[in-house]
Amino acid sequence: MNVLMMYSTHVPTAEHVARIAALGGEVTVATDEAGALDAAPDAEIIFGHRYLRQVLPVTTRLRWVQSTAGGVDRLPLDGLRERGVQLTRMTAAASIIARHAVTLAWALARNIPTLVRQQDARRWQQPSDWLPFPERALVLGTGSIGKAIAKRLRADGIWTAGGRRRDLPDLDFDEVRPAGAWAEALPRTDWLFVAAPAAAGRLVGTPEIRALPSHAIVVNVGRGASIDTDALQRARTYGHLGGAALDVFDPTPAGPDDPIWTTPRLTVSPYVAAHHAERHRRTEAMCEAQLARYTQGEPLHDTVDV
Repeated sequence: MNVLMMYSTHVPTAEHVARIAALGGEVTVATDEAGALDAAPDAEIIFGHRYLRQVLPVTTRLRWVQSTAGGVDRLPLDGLRERGVQLTRMTAAASIIARHAVTLAWALARNIPTLVRQQDARRWQQPSDWLPFPERALVLGTGSIGKAIAKRLRADGIWTAGGRRRDLPDLDFDEVRPAGAWAEALPRTDWLFVAAPAAAGRLVGTPEIRALPSHAIVVNVGRGASIDTDALQRARTYGHLGGAALDVFDPTPAGPDDPIWTTPRLTVSPYVAAHHAERHRRTEAMCEAQLARYTQGEPLHDTVDV
């Protein structure tokens, strides 16, 4: 059972390699594309997706790919489907991403960015422009991240709806609204979270932003293309919306003169929602648990229908 490791997040630890070997895996660690291409023909399993698009054409024995990403829109799904390769994604970061998203919303609601700026300026001043306490939230995307966001919002007593493509019940939300219906909830939404995959396309543009209350907060931890960033920036510049926080961007801010940096009550979080001190360890632990299921013939978790 040949296992090719080509993580995009880190170089696997020696302990991780040893535990995979103890499960019966003959491990190759690829730290560059040439090494990945050399090992790919014999690989039955690939952990990570760093060079997946390059190595897939030369694989001959590949049966399973464990991606280290939560989203799969950038992976070669057609090639995996043609070869009958099973794909699983990484959901270990869903909890920390949800915590990050909700923390950003509370930070804006509690004026934390203003307090930090005042401290940097050594100025003692109590803010007066407090936003209303959130009563209703809408989460676009009801996957692992969306569910984790809803769990934390509901624990704070915030009524939470989920927006999804299909009209299916989901007990993680107080209400589920399918595509074409979730926009009706915007005028009563205090906090709007975007946690949808890229396949969902553009979800929030000028009409949706205008439909939100003037005090609403918008947080995006899904894909940058899901929100019209220019429309969001204009809305904040002219005083609409209580605040916004973006962890993902399309496009990424273009240097120090980009207006996004000076947009009032807009917090820039530079692709860090999934980052934490234990990230590498948890990634390795999930891969090890998945391999244990694989070797025992048990169903793998977080499978993707390619």
